Amino acid sequence: MTETFPQLFIIESLNFENEQDGHLEGGILRDILRLSNRSADYMYIRTVRELEVALEHFQDSNKRYLHLSCHGNDHTVALTLDSLGFKEFGDLVKPFVCKRRLFVSACEVVNSEFAAAVLPGSDCYSLVGSRNKISFGDAAMMWASFYHLMLRDPDQEEIKGGKIRWGLRRLKAAFGVEFDYFKPTGNVQGYEKVDIEVR
Repeated sequence: MTETFPQLFIIESLNFENEQDGHLEGGILRDILRLSNRSADYMYIRTVRELEVALEHFQDSNKRYLHLSCHGNDHTVALTLDSLGFKEFGDLVKPFVCKRRLFVSACEVVNSEFAAAVLPGSDCYSLVGSRNKISFGDAAMMWASFYHLMLRDPDQEEIKGGKIRWGLRRLKAAFGVEFDYFKPTGNVQGYEKVDIEVR
């Protein structure tokens, strides 16, 4: 297993309206992280084929944290020009999230069905996303705040579950956003929901 580093890789795919308005959450997130001397790779994609290439770049980067910014609903991940059902997305992403963490900024996407498609058999450490719809401005500031809290210690080797729960509680208090946090298990279901209020 190749060693990974506690750094962020952002893949983003929005609609044409967002592109024209300059509402690119992932690009803004990358720039804000640079202000605090935290590097983050960023790739903007429009198609499933480009997603495949971006995931290969993520794997080759040896960065541990993948942030996906896109649209979707409770059954579909939407890219600019393509969409994927949860099973199709899970089959595509599983080989690339082994021993890594996946954070998803997409309204209504992260739920039990999505966790069932992504976590069992992937060896992904965790899956996190907002439960409710949030505005573009709140999403950009919220995720920037989260990663700043998670990555601000230069000697930190990794983000663990307790620190993630701590950070999500702070975002919930500041932005009023509910989160779903899932992790893999050895049971028949293959995953479980984590209570972020557990300290």
